[in-house]
Amino acid sequence: MEITVKGLKVNYIDNGTAADPREVVLFLHGWGAPITAYRTVLAPLEQRYRVVAFDMPGVGGTDEPQEPLTVQDYVDFAESFAQAVGIRKCILICHSHGGRVSVGLMTRPGCRLEVTKAVFIDAAGVLPKRSMGYKIRQRIYKCLRVLGTSKLTRPLFGELYETQRDKRSSADYKAASPVMRKTLSNVVNTDMTPFMPQIKVPVLLVWGEKDTATPLSDGQTMEKLIPGSGLAVIQGGSHFPFVENPVQFAGVMAAFLLQ
Repeated sequence: MEITVKGLKVNYIDNGTAADPREVVLFLHGWGAPITAYRTVLAPLEQRYRVVAFDMPGVGGTDEPQEPLTVQDYVDFAESFAQAVGIRKCILICHSHGGRVSVGLMTRPGCRLEVTKAVFIDAAGVLPKRSMGYKIRQRIYKCLRVLGTSKLTRPLFGELYETQRDKRSSADYKAASPVMRKTLSNVVNTDMTPFMPQIKVPVLLVWGEKDTATPLSDGQTMEKLIPGSGLAVIQGGSHFPFVENPVQFAGVMAAFLLQ
């Protein structure tokens, strides 16, 4: 299905309509992972709920934005999408990058989308703790970036800068367009922890015990910060625990959503 939101053509799925009497589940996906990657998460919910999920800007079948986005831009976009498809109240389920957006939606003053409960799956939003050595290397790299991009010093330092940039870049960053690279830089450096204590609805945190992208310690931090939240650890799971241990994942989800 397609709809236009904020000037962008948006690809989405919806097994109901605005007049559907069932509760709505709105799903927000992770960075670079289109909604087609989450069928095993969403399909079991479709009989009981109206399930809606959309590809965020620059992912899957949705247009890329003209300018780099911030977390708040994503929050704006998600709220506008919900209004466009007739969602006023929902259960929010998110994965990875969708966690940042979810925290923003759930704590935004005057938000037109009411969230009744939420499931955070290996959600992002906690900045990693950096050692002094990392901070020093980061400062050196920033200096190299200036030298490697300046007209005067680029002939001397340009190749070294490009080599170091490629070594430091993640696979997501390398695969992204210039606009989405800047967007990725914006969002991964946004700390959402100050907003987490403002969340006032039940939140289930589902985490793969072996996740290295958003480590289990991030889930433990969120459990401390989000009032009344609970953390369920999926044994053997990584950043996509619904793939490695679908049985435990499905049981945890059902226990929370059906209560």
